[in-house]
Amino acid sequence: MEFDSVREAMEFLISYNESPRKNIKVDGHEPSFEDLQEANREALYSACDLLGMSDLYLHLGEQTA
Repeated sequence: MEFDSVREAMEFLISYNESPRKNIKVDGHEPSFEDLQEANREALYSACDLLGMSDLYLHLGEQTA
């Protein structure tokens, strides 16, 4: 999920998180917690990219030794 502006990402996050879960469909069913978490994560990562802050999430996949 990519957005053209931070505003667009924030509008998505607000409307998505304010909607009752029963009004949101993922593959024809109510989203699971993991589905909601993934949509939020993707929107946040996109906003980070637009702000030049991708370092905030890129290190998350790294393992510390």
